[in-house]
Amino acid sequence: MSLTPSGQPAARTELVRAAGAGPTDSMEELLRGTCPACEVAIGEEHRDDCDVAECLATGMKRMWCRAHLEGHDCGRADWTGRWPAHRECREFGWHVRWDVEAKKFVRCSPDVEGSGPDLSRLYEHARWDQAARRWVRRRAVLFSRAVRGGRATIEELTKVARRWCAEQGYEVVGEHVGTRGWREAVADVADGVADTVVVPSVERLGFGKQVFERVDAVRAAGGRVAGHGVRVGADGRIVASTSTEHEEDSRGDR
Repeated sequence: MSLTPSGQPAARTELVRAAGAGPTDSMEELLRGTCPACEVAIGEEHRDDCDVAECLATGMKRMWCRAHLEGHDCGRADWTGRWPAHRECREFGWHVRWDVEAKKFVRCSPDVEGSGPDLSRLYEHARWDQAARRWVRRRAVLFSRAVRGGRATIEELTKVARRWCAEQGYEVVGEHVGTRGWREAVADVADGVADTVVVPSVERLGFGKQVFERVDAVRAAGGRVAGHGVRVGADGRIVASTSTEHEEDSRGDR
C-alpha cells in the first residue's frame, strides 16, 4: 500500500473505498475537469457503470442502488467537478484519518492534513434531501418513559441522549416523556418536524411487545428509532442494544 508523505494511505486505494472514506482533503479542494472514474467532462452525464455517480433519489452511490434496489430509477447525474457528498462531510465536520499505530481509520476534523470525508457516517447519520439534492443533518426528538428513578433519572438520561446526538451530528428539535410524549414524538415525525426518535436505551422505549410496536409506529410515520447502543435494522428489528440504565443498577433500583 502506498503512503503519502504524512504517513496516510494514498487516496483512492481499495482500503479507503472499503472504509467509506473518500479521497484525501487536498484532492477535495481541487475542481476536476473530468470525473476520475468515467472521465466525462463537467456538465456531462456519468456513465452507467461509474462508481462516483450518486443516485438522485437516495443520495447513495449508484452502484449501491444496483446491488440493493432492483428496478430503481436513479435519475440523471452529471459530473460537477467535485466529489458527491464531500461538501456536506466537510460542512458537518465528519472526516476520518488513517491512524498508523492503530492501523484503522479514526474520526477527525476536516482541517487534519490528509483526512478524507467519512461517507459511512454521512450515509448513516444524515438524510438525503431529494429536492435540494444534498445531505442534511437528521432532526431528532428525544423520548424516554418515566419508570424507576423519577425525574432526576429522566433528566440524566436525557443528557446522555443529547450527548449522543451531538456526537452523531443530529439536530435536537424536541423532548418528550411518557405515553402522551410518545404520541407527540410520533406526530413530530409524521408532520416532518423530525425524522428520528432518539431514546437513551431500549428499556426507556418500552417493554416487551410495546418496543416493537413503537418502532413500527415511527417507521410507519416515515422515521426511525436510534440512540446510544440502540441499532434498528432495515426490517424494524432491534439488532443491537446496550443498556444505559447503569445509574439505576448502581442504586439497586431493579
